[in-house]
Amino acid sequence: MKGHRNGALAAAGSVLLLAGCAAHSAPASMVDASRASRLAGELAAAEAAFDAGDDKALAAAVMRIDRRSARPLDTGREDLLPFWRDRVRDAVPPLRGRALGPGYVRGTLAPGAATSMMQLFLSGQPATIAANSNPSKGLRLKIYEADGKLVCDRRPAQSGDCRFTPVFTQRYRIELSNGGAGSARYYLVID
Repeated sequence: MKGHRNGALAAAGSVLLLAGCAAHSAPASMVDASRASRLAGELAAAEAAFDAGDDKALAAAVMRIDRRSARPLDTGREDLLPFWRDRVRDAVPPLRGRALGPGYVRGTLAPGAATSMMQLFLSGQPATIAANSNPSKGLRLKIYEADGKLVCDRRPAQSGDCRFTPVFTQRYRIELSNGGAGSARYYLVID
């Protein structure tokens, strides 16, 4: 009985030690963030690193983006990821990953401007939509069901994800608006 109790105490101590390590391994905001939020932030960070000429930060961001197997949703717009990869090609391993991953859209909104897109979501399949922008204030994200019912409203957009599970398969309208004083370069991620 005594040996069993000592073993249990040792196991409990190990769990507490590991819990303490985990608590200090990553910021809580990143641990709690969804894949879509992390990808939106990584895309915005990569663009900022590219613009600043910080190839080390750019290479790290590109590797994180590639691990997520992200793909552009709108092939008609310019995708900067190939340019970023080319700039740091010697620092980034060859692209590998699953065929499909979260999709993203990049754009710019002038002050007071808005944009929207329609996206089909399947019944019973959890959906996550996140946005990030540079500058980070002023961008607002709204999601509407096909009948116009508001599902989610985030201001600023990066303050939280829009997560929902559709009851019915239907198209949803995703709106981004810029209430800031300057233009905002944004990334919208759908997972």
